[in-house]
Order: sequence, then structure tokens, then C-alpha cells
Amino acid sequence: MRSLRLSSRPSWAIAFSCTAHLLCITVWAWIDSSVMQSSAIAQSTALPANTCPQLTNRRYIVLIDRPANLLPQLPNFLAIAAAPCSYLDAPMTFFGGFDNAKPSTFRASQLRELGLDAIVHSFSAKVNDIPANLQAAAVLVEPSNDPNLSMQQVRSLTGKSAFFATFNNRSVILAAPLSSQQSANAIASLLRNRGIAAQAISADLIAATSQPTGSIPTPSFPISTPNPNSTNSTKIIYRVLVPNANANTLKQLRELASDAFVTIFKGKSYIQLRTYNNRGNAHRERDRLNVQFPGTILIQD
Repeated sequence: MRSLRLSSRPSWAIAFSCTAHLLCITVWAWIDSSVMQSSAIAQSTALPANTCPQLTNRRYIVLIDRPANLLPQLPNFLAIAAAPCSYLDAPMTFFGGFDNAKPSTFRASQLRELGLDAIVHSFSAKVNDIPANLQAAAVLVEPSNDPNLSMQQVRSLTGKSAFFATFNNRSVILAAPLSSQQSANAIASLLRNRGIAAQAISADLIAATSQPTGSIPTPSFPISTPNPNSTNSTKIIYRVLVPNANANTLKQLRELASDAFVTIFKGKSYIQLRTYNNRGNAHRERDRLNVQFPGTILIQD
């Protein structure tokens, strides 16, 4: 009868071998999962950088105001959905198009749980069923007498894309064009604390001037990149500033002009109501407002 041959290896060696083997399996499984996610993101970032509206014709889309190659580690089902795109020259990451608000808000909420500033937006129609905390916003910045310096300051302070644009026929700097309202409010507050006139507005008010065939019509308040060779860029701009006397002043003025915002001039707080290219119209507006808001002034750029 053959005798059973027991291993001469001590029990601790056998246990260590088994543990090491299981650990290797676990490590390789983790590496395989990470490689799959990295591959998915790499494939998405390798695609042509289309504009965000070109990626889908669905009613709702989910976006993050951050390039796809700078995203943190994502679950595979989200990493596969990530696609790079741009909107108004700002790099974005697209996370799917949807026909209904509910699945789009669910996707955005999944990204929010990971600490990402996801928003739900529509390029096909103006909608009113997107939850307030997921709606998109932008930041408008009033340039100083040195617009290029203002641009540098905005980019440095916010870390966001920023570029020159026009809004309601006045020159502005546009930053964070599709951020969440919370993020846009925080950016605008940061800039104001540094003495830079800034305000957050709804992203529904902005649109690119040139759009591909079949895209949505331009909203009633378009933003466009001004032509540096245009004669309009050399026009004198007159700004009507109302003293920011109390907490109700801004509210009162926004009933006259919804985009009125607080600015600083010579160390004092004012509210800019409108801008004019015509000196006569600017003087008449200043005189009219001065009756109700004493101390209204007119400055020239």
C-alpha cells in the first residue's frame, strides 16, 4: 500500500503562499478594472473635440465644465459615457443625451455624488423642468481700462476658461460658460471680493454666434466673440453708474435692467445699469436716473 506523502513545508509557509496567491488575484483584478477605465477615458479623449451641441440631438444633456482627461477615477459606466467637447471655446466633458429630465438629472446626480460639478442643459429648446441645483449658469465680468489685464486676472483667480465677448451690445469677459449656479455664484463672489465687477447669469441667455446646420436658434441675448478688426471695438462706451446706497438699490434697478450689477469705481460701490455708444442718450439716462437715485454718474471708457 502506497503511503500518503505529506508536504514537508511548514504550515505557515503554506498559509503565506495561499494568502499571497489571493492577494495577487485581487491586485490583478484591481489593475484590470483601472486599465479598463483608463482605456475608456483614453478612447473618449482621443475622439475629435466636437462642440457639445454636435454630440447629440436629445432634449437634455449632462455636462461637466472640465476636460475629460482631467477627470478623477470614475466608475466604468460613467467613464465609458465621457466624451470631450467644447462650448464657446471652453473645454467640457459630455456625459450623455436624454429625452426626459428624469434620467438626465439622475445621471447628473451620480456625478455630483462623486464631487463633480455636473449640470443638465438643453441646446434644443428652453426647458423649465431641470432642478434648480442642476441648472447651468455663466459668469460675466466687466473689463477694466486694461481688458487684457482683466482677462489674465479672471483666468488666474478662477482657473476657468475666459474670453472676450459681447452681451447686450457691450463688451464683457465671459467665464465658466456652463457651470452650475452654485459654482458661478462662488466665482462671481470671489471676483467681486478682489474688486472685479462680476455677476452670474443664467446660461439660457448665452449662445454661440455661429452654429452648425440643424442646431438650435440663437437665444434673444447672444454672446459672441467680437471681431478685433471691427470699427465697433474702437467706439467710446458710456457707462451709467448709480450709487449703491442700500440693500434695496440693486433690486430696484434690476426691475429696470435685469443684468444690472455691482461694481467699484474710485473706491466706491456703484451699480452699473446700462452702457451707451451715444453720448446724448447716456446723458439723458443719467439725468433721468439722478432724479430717483441722487449721485448717479456717467463715466467714459
